[in-house]
Amino acid sequence: MIDKYITQIVLGLLVISILTVPNAAAEVPVSKTVTVEEKMIASDNMDVDFSRIKINPPYSNMQIKPGNSDEVTVTVTNKNNETITVAPFVSISPYSENFFEESWVTITPVSVDIAPDAKQEFVIKVNIPQDVDIGYYYTSIAFTEDVMPTPYPNLYPNYVNSMSFSVDVWTPPNIQIMTPYISGRVESGETYDYEIKLKNIADKDISIDPKIDDNNRMYDYYGSYSTVYSALEDDAITITAPSVVKAGETAIVKVHLEVPDNAKGRYNGVIDLNIDDPSIREYEGQVQMNFIVWTQPLTPYEKSFTSNIDALITIRLNSQQNSYDRWMGTNTQKDEELSFEKTLIDPSGNEVEMTLIKTTYGGTVNIGMYDSPPWEMDSEGIYQEVQTSYSEIYTAPGLVGDWTLKVLPLNAETFSYSIMMESSE
Repeated sequence: MIDKYITQIVLGLLVISILTVPNAAAEVPVSKTVTVEEKMIASDNMDVDFSRIKINPPYSNMQIKPGNSDEVTVTVTNKNNETITVAPFVSISPYSENFFEESWVTITPVSVDIAPDAKQEFVIKVNIPQDVDIGYYYTSIAFTEDVMPTPYPNLYPNYVNSMSFSVDVWTPPNIQIMTPYISGRVESGETYDYEIKLKNIADKDISIDPKIDDNNRMYDYYGSYSTVYSALEDDAITITAPSVVKAGETAIVKVHLEVPDNAKGRYNGVIDLNIDDPSIREYEGQVQMNFIVWTQPLTPYEKSFTSNIDALITIRLNSQQNSYDRWMGTNTQKDEELSFEKTLIDPSGNEVEMTLIKTTYGGTVNIGMYDSPPWEMDSEGIYQEVQTSYSEIYTAPGLVGDWTLKVLPLNAETFSYSIMMESSE
């Protein structure tokens, strides 16, 4: 009886404790997942009220020498239904390689009230100090204080009514690089010599120290990163150059290339001339090198064909290719002539003598309108043979049966052929 009584008391106290404890589920906050739609609605409900103006032009790019100035006129049109105050100012970008100084810019007028649909011109004048480094300087000009709203604090506001503004600070180069590229189709086991001409148009000597730039060795022909095995190592190239280009003179940087035996593929590299002159930007003082390494085939190409009539056989062989060495480099070794070694085998397995009836040379020559730098117009670089072609036409007595044509192209990148059997009847 006593145990039963104690049990009833414990159960009663337990029930009372449950009934008197507050509803935990009702008191504890429940986290809510915000959907993309809800975020968009919240963004739409943000205060986005700002002045609407039209800025013309929307961007400007100036080219100014140190110590000089330039200006641009910008027209602002009020697209609001009420008068607005426009007070333009420089919005400095913190992510630029070269920092644009606010003190370089003067904008007039300083502030103007513009009526609805009215226009106002602002003159933006830029003065570049004498001691400014050459390079590109980027910033923006904001015409109102309106900023693009963000759901979080932004240390650098994104001004709505602004224009992009850039200045190219430059000086004319004191050294003219008359060979900006070296490019060629080279053969394994052969040696080649190239020349880079540097003309000093300044009134003082300028030092140089040409070297192969290791930082540019991993980039392929199109400028993107490549893991393709290179046909050459840098030590295949030897550079010989003076240490100084004297005032008013032209110096020659000699590039000697020794292509290893059995080398195949491409080589892409850069020669950094290390020109000690502030007028030459780092990338401007470099010479790109692009070589295609090939091996002259020893086994001829074979083409089997069938003649269904006893008729004269006419064979045409043609090679057409780009001239890799054109204006992009001066190669002191002359290109070998294109030619073909050919053999015609008749249905009996005998070699048939072919008669050469026509030879054709062709080419396309650029006179320098697009590729040559201006200083090449009075030198041998004015003529650029950008494409060459060579063809031979042969005839041979024909018979019904299966024939074989063997062709070994010499010094040709590609070739084509045509075979024609034509009856005289």
